[in-house]
Amino acid sequence: MSVTIDSHSGVPYYLMFGGVSALNKELMLRVNGYSNIYWGWGGEDDDMTFRLKHINQTILRRPGNIARYKSLKHTQSKKNPARFGILNKWKERYKTDGLNSVKYKIMDMAFRKLYTWILADLREQ
Repeated sequence: MSVTIDSHSGVPYYLMFGGVSALNKELMLRVNGYSNIYWGWGGEDDDMTFRLKHINQTILRRPGNIARYKSLKHTQSKKNPARFGILNKWKERYKTDGLNSVKYKIMDMAFRKLYTWILADLREQ
């Protein structure tokens, strides 16, 4: 959905999936969600792109005059130096790394008017 991102003057590369996206429950289940092994900045969105392409899912991009986003000011996470190596092996692990393998503990939850806020501990349990 993010076609024109102010911090990039558009989409930095064709297969980019990050930024703003929308997937329904059925699609998330089909691709086994996001990988759980990316920490730091980078790779998880490209991994999701490959998962979606693997099931022949089209990535729809809205016109730039509609899908325009402004990044909130933030400190960027440290880039994960292993991200490319992890990404290169996405196909070996996508069936076992994702929704069916995530481990978490819900620490707090609040129901808001338009969303549910959840604080989760993702460390090994």
